[in-house]
Amino acid sequence: MARRLLVLLAVLCALVCAAPRRARAGSLTADEKTRLARGEVVKRTFDVELPQGDFIGGLGYVIIAASPAEVMDVLLDPGSYRYIFPLTQEARLVGRTGDDFFLTLRQGGARVSGEYTVRARRETPSLVRFWMDPTRPHDIGDCWGFFRVDPAEGGRTLLTYGALLHLEFGVIKLLFQEKIRSYALQTPELLRGYVERGARR
Repeated sequence: MARRLLVLLAVLCALVCAAPRRARAGSLTADEKTRLARGEVVKRTFDVELPQGDFIGGLGYVIIAASPAEVMDVLLDPGSYRYIFPLTQEARLVGRTGDDFFLTLRQGGARVSGEYTVRARRETPSLVRFWMDPTRPHDIGDCWGFFRVDPAEGGRTLLTYGALLHLEFGVIKLLFQEKIRSYALQTPELLRGYVERGARR
């Protein structure tokens, strides 16, 4: 268990540390910057092979018309996750440990759904990290992710979102892996809409 935590934490730390710095340093292509300015979500996908299995993942960048503090307030509200994670049918707060909160999510469609619990933690003033709690019932192999908020021009926020997902079952991986990845990377767009609707209200 300890080794699993260390390996996945190292991978996520690399993503957390590198992704926003690359965005600020201008490693986004001219086309990606233009798309961000137009209001699009810039997405990058990747696959990672770890001792725990094969993980699929991606990064998403989006500009949100709200301050970093406003976006962070949403990320620290367990009730928000019902609306910012795609295909979420239910999001129940099931516990707290210090400032961490545990959220049981049920996601899927009308015929098939799955449930698992994530632990969310504010690591720094600009970073929220989440990961699956393996001690609770779960219908997926594993998942890890983060949200990072950085100031952007005009009082707006550059949001960077990253996620890793391990699908244990061969048939599901074969048939639905790319669709599941696509759904997972809808989170930045859903978060933007949720934050901006709240700001307008």
